Amino acid sequence: MNGQERWAIINEEGESALTFTSFIDLDVRNEGQALSHPIEEGGFANYNKVRSPLDIRVTVAAQGDEAEFRQILDALDEYQSGAIKLFVSTPSAYYGPVTLQSYMSRRTRESGAGQLTVELIFVEVREVKTRVTTITKPRNPSSADRVDTGKTQAQPYSSILSGGRRN
Repeated sequence: MNGQERWAIINEEGESALTFTSFIDLDVRNEGQALSHPIEEGGFANYNKVRSPLDIRVTVAAQGDEAEFRQILDALDEYQSGAIKLFVSTPSAYYGPVTLQSYMSRRTRESGAGQLTVELIFVEVREVKTRVTTITKPRNPSSADRVDTGKTQAQPYSSILSGGRRN
């Protein structure tokens, strides 16, 4: 999938996930935060810079009829509501995996009834690999440490209710 030389929104299979006529603009916000801790005499120490997920905003336009617009909006509804990973491909960079956080569609009199403009807001998906340890042979219960090895003399139930006093 990597190394695409085109403007596209791509699914995990490397296919176009969204059909559009024009890729109008792209804004990428890449930020991080340096954690600060106050120290004596009013100074600060910076440490452990934390990187935030990328925030990618894309505006695309599509020309067509009502059926084509409905197909685009239905696909966007699916991408926005589901846990679907997408990729944003440009000639100079490849972003992903990302997920569609929200979108805003508009049709204006100036752009004509035959054009749909959509602003897409993607957020980077951070994937981590977990490590699972499997116990192949369970511990034998008889090898557990003994907790209380003292002997206790049985008491009648009535003596327990009266605070352990014998009558």
